[in-house]
Amino acid sequence: MTQTAAFRLTQAEWREHFTVIRELVVRAERSAFYRMVARGEFVAVARGVYVGTELWRAMDRHARYRTRVKAAAVGHPDARFSHHSAAALWRLPWVGDWPQRVHVLVAPSKGGRSTPGVLRHTTGDSAEPEYIDGLSVTSLARTVVDVACVATFGQSVAVADAALRRTAHPLPGIPSTLLTREDILGELDRISPAHGATKARAAIEFSNGLADRPGESMSRVSMLRAGVPAPELQVELAGASGRIWTVDFWWPQFDLIGEFDGQWKYTDPAFMAGRTSQQVMLDEKAREDDLRAAGHGFARWGWKVAISPARLRETLQRAGLG
Repeated sequence: MTQTAAFRLTQAEWREHFTVIRELVVRAERSAFYRMVARGEFVAVARGVYVGTELWRAMDRHARYRTRVKAAAVGHPDARFSHHSAAALWRLPWVGDWPQRVHVLVAPSKGGRSTPGVLRHTTGDSAEPEYIDGLSVTSLARTVVDVACVATFGQSVAVADAALRRTAHPLPGIPSTLLTREDILGELDRISPAHGATKARAAIEFSNGLADRPGESMSRVSMLRAGVPAPELQVELAGASGRIWTVDFWWPQFDLIGEFDGQWKYTDPAFMAGRTSQQVMLDEKAREDDLRAAGHGFARWGWKVAISPARLRETLQRAGLG
């Protein structure tokens, strides 16, 4: 099967969920569909492209943005998606709201105007594209660079951390990668963006593939801004029982463990491994008790503390950070 054939086959798997107005060539059929839209049975996700309301409501914010990207592909079948749109297709995390517009790269010679739904970037990409969900996307390194040039430092670090982690933790259906921080910096040097290069470099140089979740990435950013000593990440420590546990953050000079306690622990099927939310909570408490009994200090925090340098520094100081 050729790459183009595979591209079309993969698109067919999600294309059937869309209703495209221009494809309703019979006037009565189009009128009947608009009546369903008026009754709230369909939602517009791109100009002239709709998806069923029930399906839309069942999606989380990440799936909704990916759906907007795919809907944009209906009208731009040759587009190479970039920036936030490529990040969403790569299943990279996003801190905050996804944008309303879809991002695509076009060659400078082609130009073209951006529209309310599609933002065109004329910094072309000569590298071979990757294909995800049947769509042409920028490479993982290029995606990180593009995002880091336009996003906040925290958002950029979360994306870069996840991209680096992807090498050791690939996702089904997503191209495998062998990405290093040097690869991303090399891509930054290759494209030499006119704007945002300095802040992009700072975020990339700070990135660390050992950070497991966006909450850990944002915690690291807050630690940096609060002047907290940099911790070691994903360290194995023994509890009083002799069992070995992996902790998010470790300050050996203070014998202090830090854990980002996100809600995902109690809702992510992969982490829960068949357990109920209550059992996960009990297991987490037993884990903490075992580590505390071994003499380790312990600090645990959630999202609101993770994004606040002052509150995170106070939390860590109360736990024994000098």
